[in-house]
Amino acid sequence: MNIIDKRNSLARHNSRNYRRRSRSAITNIAIHHSATTSGSAEAFARYHVNQLGWPGIGYHYVVDKDGSISKCHDLEVVSYHVGNSNGRAVGICMVGDFRTQSLEAAQRNATLDLTLSLIDELNLAIEDVLGHIEFPGYSWKPCPSVSMNGFRNALYNRRGDLPQGAIPSRTYVAGARQRSFLSRGDQGDDVRALQERLTELGFDAGPIDGIFGPLTYDGVVRFQRSANIGVDGIVGPETRAALRDAQTPIDQIEHGSPTDEPDYREPSFTNESRRLLRYVIPVMRGEDVQEVQRKTGAMVDGLFGPETDRRVREFQRRENLTVDGIVGPQTWRALDRVRNTAARYERLLTLRRPFVQGDDVKRVQRELGVPVDGLYGPVTERAVREFQQSEGITVDGIVGPQTWGRLFN
Repeated sequence: MNIIDKRNSLARHNSRNYRRRSRSAITNIAIHHSATTSGSAEAFARYHVNQLGWPGIGYHYVVDKDGSISKCHDLEVVSYHVGNSNGRAVGICMVGDFRTQSLEAAQRNATLDLTLSLIDELNLAIEDVLGHIEFPGYSWKPCPSVSMNGFRNALYNRRGDLPQGAIPSRTYVAGARQRSFLSRGDQGDDVRALQERLTELGFDAGPIDGIFGPLTYDGVVRFQRSANIGVDGIVGPETRAALRDAQTPIDQIEHGSPTDEPDYREPSFTNESRRLLRYVIPVMRGEDVQEVQRKTGAMVDGLFGPETDRRVREFQRRENLTVDGIVGPQTWRALDRVRNTAARYERLLTLRRPFVQGDDVKRVQRELGVPVDGLYGPVTERAVREFQQSEGITVDGIVGPQTWGRLFN
């Protein structure tokens, strides 16, 4: 392993220090991804210290994409990375956003080697290795966005052991036959086709060998999560349809920092039930997307596309949040504070004869500061055009979903 000792070179807080523990207090290893498409121990340390006010970087180790490992803390340091479980866990962070990116072999192998080394050093079991999402209070957090069952099985395989209940390999099925369901242990040309499709979409499934192993399982899980369908690692009709309709992903925008929270904020997120929303392909959709669009002034169509992503980023910037376009617990909480008017968009308002009239016209007129008569006439239409021009949206004098959202945000 290529381990670089950076314990004395990373950014630290001027007056705050992490507490320490005995090695016997360590009972778990926590696996993270940085939720950024690039980064380094130095960048994460600067963010944790300068932006979050933490005593130092939150991770004990950072594994770069080339497989090099940065050692950031003594194992006895209790750093911030898994909330109320900080006191018992060692944190390993892999640079990358594995909701959309693939975990490449060099980085994966280095993380596996490091984890096995720590297991031996701390006298832990492979089952003591958990993903961030598996710790108490973190069911809402898609971290590390790789299959932890697959990761633990890879640890067993690396040791030459088999985990209890391991799935035996089935007979290879050749030819054009496509089974209705594919899962761990299956082999055949239909598995090979699955691997080729996952790789084409940017979800690396490992070697294209027709064997549904841990890497293929990881790829399926990451695809299912990004497609906003049931996440079970099994390729059934729903997953096949999503794979068929999916488009090659666009380049992801790099995020400036990891999305971890210090432990004093964790209790407020323990019961978080709303899903994490972001711009992915295929786009996420639903009533929760509409709620975000109404409160950020985006067009209310229920599709989390580029325009919604841009409005979310603008909202996060105004609220002094991490600007990443992701609607997670912090952004949801800020959105909840937005004035939630009773005004709901119901119809298109435009200038025509006879004039459109009603309470919704009165609401628009009051918001624009024009005489309130409930009639959508030339004065109201002119005020709408001026408002649209000031907002940088299509100037047509028509109050559609986008203009309505801007007026009542």
